[in-house]
Order: sequence, then C-alpha cells, then structure tokens
Amino acid sequence: MAAADATEARSSEEDAPSPVPHSVWTFSTYFAEGFPYNIVHKLAEIFFADMGASLSAIGLTSLFHLPLNLKFLWAAWADTYGSKRTWLIGAELALAVAVAGLAVVAGTEALGPVSVLFVVVALMMATHDIAIDGFYLEALGPRLQAKLVGLKAPSYRVALLVVGGPLLAGIGVLGWSFGFATCAVVLLALSLLHAFILPRVPQQKESFRRFWWGRPGLIVAGVALILGLLLARMLQGVEGMQLPAWLSARNLSLGLVTLILAGGFLGARFARQRFARSSSPFARGFVAFMAQPKVGHMLAFILLFRVGESFLEKMRFVFLLQHGMTKEFYGLAQGTVGMVAALVAPLLGGWLIARDGLRRWIWPFVLAQNVLNLLYAGLALAVEGTEVGLWTMGIVIIVEMFGAGLGTAVFMVFIMRCCMPEHRAAHMALLTSMMSVGWTVAGTVSGVIAESVGFAGYFFFTFLATLPGMFLIWGLPHLDAEADPPSPDAGRTAAGE
Repeated sequence: MAAADATEARSSEEDAPSPVPHSVWTFSTYFAEGFPYNIVHKLAEIFFADMGASLSAIGLTSLFHLPLNLKFLWAAWADTYGSKRTWLIGAELALAVAVAGLAVVAGTEALGPVSVLFVVVALMMATHDIAIDGFYLEALGPRLQAKLVGLKAPSYRVALLVVGGPLLAGIGVLGWSFGFATCAVVLLALSLLHAFILPRVPQQKESFRRFWWGRPGLIVAGVALILGLLLARMLQGVEGMQLPAWLSARNLSLGLVTLILAGGFLGARFARQRFARSSSPFARGFVAFMAQPKVGHMLAFILLFRVGESFLEKMRFVFLLQHGMTKEFYGLAQGTVGMVAALVAPLLGGWLIARDGLRRWIWPFVLAQNVLNLLYAGLALAVEGTEVGLWTMGIVIIVEMFGAGLGTAVFMVFIMRCCMPEHRAAHMALLTSMMSVGWTVAGTVSGVIAESVGFAGYFFFTFLATLPGMFLIWGLPHLDAEADPPSPDAGRTAAGE
C-alpha cells in the first residue's frame, strides 16, 4: 500500500515520460472523448428524425444519456482495477465494435436493435470518459494540467464538429450505414494510435482481468442489456402506438423525469449515510466530496448549467429540418465556419480566465451561452410569416456555437477546481454526471414541450430554463481560487473525522 501511495503521489506531482509531446496525446484523447459522445448525442436524434419519429420519441432518445448520468457509480473501479491507460484503449476498441454493429443494422431501419446498440455505445462512452479524465490527471503534474487545460475543450469540440459537420454531410449523400462504418473505423484507428503514444504511469492496482471476470464486469453487462431492451421497447411503443392510452408519450416523459430526479435525490441521501461507514474507494471519494462547504450550491449549479442548451440542441435540428435545412448544409455550416467559431471560443475563454480569473468572466461567458438561444426563437417567428434562407439559418447556428464555446470554458475550469487530488477520477465523473443528469432530464421532456407550445414558444422557453442556473452564480465557491483543488483535510474536518 505504501508503494502504491508513493507511486500515486509521484504521478500527481510529476509528468509521466511520454513518447510524444503531452499536447499531442491530450488533443487525441479529448478528440476521442468527444467523438462517440456526438454519435449518441447528435446522430441518434437525427437518425430517429430521419426514420419519421415524432417529437416525443426524439426527446426520449435523451435516455441514451443515462450511462453518463450514472458513470460515477463505477468510476472508482477505474481507480481500483488496472490502469486508466488500459481502460481508455479497451473502451475505444469496444466502441469500435458497437458502432460497427450500428452500421450493420442501420439499413434495416429497425428501431429496437438500433436502440440496444446505442445503449451499449453510451455505456462504453461513459466508461471512456472516466478513463480519459482520470488519465489526464494522473499522467500530468499540476503545471502541465493547468497549461494544457485550454486544449481539452477545443479537442473535444473538434470531434463534435467532425461528426456533426463533414460526417453528417456524408451521411446525407451516402446513407447511415456509411456514416456509422466510418465512425467505427475512426474509433479503431484512435485505439491503435493510443496504444503507441500514451505514456505509461506505473501503478500497483488490482488486475484489469479481475474486473471483467468478476462481479463488476457482470454488473456492467447486465445493466447494458436491461437498459437497452427497456429503451428499445419504449421507443417502439411510442412510435407503434402499442402502449395503453394512459401511458402516452407525454406521461411517459414526465414520469421518467420525476423518477430520475426523485431517485437521484433519495439515492444521494442514502449514499451519504451508507458510505460514511464504508472503506471502499468510491465511498471515500463520495463522502469527501459531499463534505465540502457549499457542496449543494456547487452541485445545483452544475446540474442546471447546461439545461437551456440541452433543450435547444434536442429540437434545433428537427426545427431546421422542417423548414428546409438539409443534412448536407447543416454539416457544412457546422464543419466550416462553425468549427472555427467553436474552436476559437473555448481557447479565447480559457486564455481570458487564466489572465483575469473566473470571477471576472463567468457572467459575460454564461450570458453569451444562454442569451443566444433567443436567436432561434426569432428564427422560429420569422419562418411563420416568410421564407428564411439556408444562409440565415447557417449564421444563427455559427453565432450560437461561438457562445456555447465560451460557456464550455467556464464549465471546464469550474469543475476542475471542485476535484480533490486523491479522488480525481471519481470526483470528475460525479460532477460531469451531475451535468449530464440535467441534460438528460431536459432532453427527455423537450419533445413534449415543443409539441405543446410550438417552436417559437419552445425556443423562448429554452432561455427561461437558463435563469435558475445563472441565479446560482451569486455565492458560488471556487470563483477566486487558482487551479488547485480543495484541500482533502478541509473535507475530512467538515465530515467530523
């Protein structure tokens, strides 16, 4: 144990020797993190829209994000079994296989098998996220962590724009099987690349094989199968009208949101009491985080930070598609000027925050992310009385993407400041999971709301949904702190240890 602690201390203070510059693998890993995310986040809803699904069913595709909401539950396994390098490369190989399966079944237009495979992709994607964030914090010392943080968000967004830009344009011309097959090839290439260029961080942990051949691996496989079959049945029921009248899409969406929120609240209270008596890595990390001052304020802010953006993105393409937008032009707008805007914004935001501090820029950047939602409300009002050209739609897409990039810079800096050194992977997974819960909840009910109030009212509502999160900026901790995370001693003191 002492040797393991010494190794962990060394890796947290020094940079691991790397066969390539650290900036190279930082870019490639965060590109690899964003790539499968956009397959689940963007291609899923566009695929279902292409299949003629209703707005309610498209909203329910947000449930593919549930593994992201729950990833903190198994994040401690990445701190216990094997190395994060092994987890990272293994998850990329599994993603390549699952996405190749999507390429095979996409041509059948069978929503059931597609839904199951999307759940598998989402589960592997969430595990991949855990490994990448943990690897970054282990392989780099504090100096390079701070220096390269500005590269993470642009790398991630490049992947989002590659999938939502040229790849989507290619799907518009060559079809869905081509698109998913291309994604599988990219993921396979990334896994091979990372097998050669990622540095090795010496650690003493349980064997990675003990995870897959033990109880944890069986739990993961069982969750993937059950969740996939459940979502497949739900989506088929909504579209095939096989559900009873009282279980309409509206009631289903609202019921699921209530279940997610109530389950999360009760689960957190139970976990805090139960884990206080446990010595497991996850329990220690959870209790240490929950013992921080103003932890409720932090979690509420993270939960609500991207809710308005989630509402916007879930219905944005569907709205544009109904008013003359094509997949080819949408991909062109995102993949050219939109890509430049989305790359420049986080870099500019990170540089300004590093220069002047988070407190100085949090309000301008959050307003830039949220107020620009109103552009879509104006666009929806405009198309009701006259024809709006594709180029006007393209300009709105690009400007809104720039604002979202500034918001990303704020979010990445803030959550890094909330992580304690000895629980980096678990805390990062917990915080990003909290953000994704808000994303999932908003997306699940998005179709129901859009069907009820129309697109103009809906996009105005997406701005209103940002107000609670912005209100929480007052009194938020860590706005004046440097990149150093909170002290673990403070957490233990607050917990009464």
